[in-house]
Amino acid sequence: MLDHAARRFNAQGMELSTHAQFVEQLGAVRPAICGLTEERKDLLFQVYQRSFQVVAWHLRGATRRRGHPLKVVRSLVATVLNPARPEIAAPSEIDLLSAARGAKLRSLHDALVAELAAVLAAGAQAGQVRDCDFPVAARAILGLILWTPVASHRMPPAKLFNRPRVIEALQDLLTYGRAGDRSVGVEAPRLDLAPPSSRFPASVGFPDFQSSSREKVLVNASYLLNRCGGWRAPPEEVSKRLGCDSRPLRELAGDKAGLVRACQARTIDVLYRILEEAFASGRTTDVAAFAFAQALAEAYLREDVQPLRPFVGLEALSPDDLEALRIRWRVLWANLRGRQVDAVANHQLRERYYDLAPLIWTALCGWLASGLLDGGDRANDHSREVAQLMRLGLAPV
Repeated sequence: MLDHAARRFNAQGMELSTHAQFVEQLGAVRPAICGLTEERKDLLFQVYQRSFQVVAWHLRGATRRRGHPLKVVRSLVATVLNPARPEIAAPSEIDLLSAARGAKLRSLHDALVAELAAVLAAGAQAGQVRDCDFPVAARAILGLILWTPVASHRMPPAKLFNRPRVIEALQDLLTYGRAGDRSVGVEAPRLDLAPPSSRFPASVGFPDFQSSSREKVLVNASYLLNRCGGWRAPPEEVSKRLGCDSRPLRELAGDKAGLVRACQARTIDVLYRILEEAFASGRTTDVAAFAFAQALAEAYLREDVQPLRPFVGLEALSPDDLEALRIRWRVLWANLRGRQVDAVANHQLRERYYDLAPLIWTALCGWLASGLLDGGDRANDHSREVAQLMRLGLAPV
């Protein structure tokens, strides 16, 4: 049952994955399932706990079998994401659980981070891994592994994103990164993430709000949707974070679908702004790609900027709204892909698997917005480490 639940959570999120659906698909007796899980949150906790335990089991097995730390990472990616094995669930909605259960899951995650970071640190001492912030690198590796199944489910076409090819791409990325010449150092400017005024046209259906700016409302709504997967009714929770009455927020959003549409519109706007500023004229493509990666990571780590995860809240949208949103995302990723094609032609980025960048970035954004890497006052430092991992991988330079 937990294997099936993990797959459903990854594909559809918590909100659409009810006990009735599990009963229907598994052919089980409802009282037996309710007795096993008691309620939906119990099931969520069990699925997340199992996912961390599975990753820990594979990490320890890889550490025993493989002496070289890069082989440990490659083995971990291959075994956890092996399509022949039960699927793990991305811990996207830990904040739905009680404080005690949330702390338990975070302790399991932190233990995994410490174990993998120790492997990387030992490898660096032996000259087998480049020097970096090992805990941040370990969190990023685990984040990519945990969120890749979600991105694979929610980013068609599946033919392009077949699991064996995705595994090879992640192994290659984490080993060598994307840089065309890894021996060349790159310094990129820190981009300004503050939004210009009036960036949201009336077409998104989000009118002006007197007591708080739309930007502040959308940032806080995005933060809560990211942490709770769209399960909570946002207006009440957003009003708590903003310290205002929830009734104007309800009028502002209209309904949950209106709030999700507005948050998704802002997210695409933020990514376009980062993309255009990073690839501004005069910058070489390798510098621009590093600036893009660093700024995108920082945006998701900062609570005052955080966009919505690409796949959150989609269940609230109508089929027409969902198709329109997917078209906008495809156009955005096609824009990024065009920049990468130029960089590959100029030998500033490696050619291998560059077409899978949308899936990898979707997984990375899902992890960055999860709260498992606390940005705080170190958001800039952490985002640089994440960007360096994407650029250089783990192999010595």
